Amino acid sequence: MTHPALSLQAEVYAQLIAYMPLRTLLGGEFIFDDLPPKKKPPYIIFGDATHNDWSTGSETGMEHFISLNVWSKQNGRKEVLQIADEVTSALTDVNLEIDGHHLVNLTHEITEVKRDEKTEFFTASITFRAVTEPITTN
Repeated sequence: MTHPALSLQAEVYAQLIAYMPLRTLLGGEFIFDDLPPKKKPPYIIFGDATHNDWSTGSETGMEHFISLNVWSKQNGRKEVLQIADEVTSALTDVNLEIDGHHLVNLTHEITEVKRDEKTEFFTASITFRAVTEPITTN
């Protein structure tokens, strides 16, 4: 069985790639786990993730905090906020198929927008919380 974090990322990626309003804003399928060299914004990179035990006395589970980082080279915050809004829309009320696990919930927690000091590009970090439980057969 695949670790639920890897399956969750794969399903989030598939959901985002399939969401046409987001692809239109990005100008294509520019969502990466690791940024290709010399790629210019706009794009999204999977950022930091935290995975915690979320088991109860009777059920096992895992809590995930995943970040998606949006990069823009446009002046101002408009583009990163538009992309962040589409990411949130793409992942709202979805039923993702997590290999060997059941997605209990997926919620938007926070979006932080700032200017990167090094590149001076605007960025948005969008954090989602998910809870997964293994699928059990009786």
